[in-house]
Amino acid sequence: MRSQLRPVLAALLALVFPGLGHLSLRRWGRALLWHLTIVGGGVALFTLYDVEPVDPLADPAAVSAAVPTDVALPIVLLSALSALDAYLVGRADAAERDRIDAATEAMRRRAANADGDDGPGGGRSPPAAAGDGEDGETLEVTCPSCGKEVDADLDFCHWCTEPLPWAESDDR
Repeated sequence: MRSQLRPVLAALLALVFPGLGHLSLRRWGRALLWHLTIVGGGVALFTLYDVEPVDPLADPAAVSAAVPTDVALPIVLLSALSALDAYLVGRADAAERDRIDAATEAMRRRAANADGDDGPGGGRSPPAAAGDGEDGETLEVTCPSCGKEVDADLDFCHWCTEPLPWAESDDR
């Protein structure tokens, strides 16, 4: 549930303050880039169109009248693109986390079936890439980074060359 709400929260935060949605996703570079783009673009447009500053507390209606559409439209468009980017990045992060959790669960179930009486990690190799589960279902181990099926005897994915989660557990 939490992983489903995180992209929406990131998009809303990106609308409130430029870069805040990406900060909530811990994407520091993207947050800085979006913040500088929106704020810098706004300052450049205000300077280019020579917009006079207006006190919003004195007359709130004067703010919308004082800012030309040529200035407000690009800022609103950039803010909307930032919110969309934060939402898409949040969804990609949630999908990656789901893939990692599924791969970890498949490895844990396969290791439990393969170990028998040896106990956890009894010096055996990592789980096989495919096998029969308890209910006759086929268990497959996929790479958490690229999502492709991997050979469990290797310590890295032969598709994307990222180290696999069980590679660290063999360093005992």
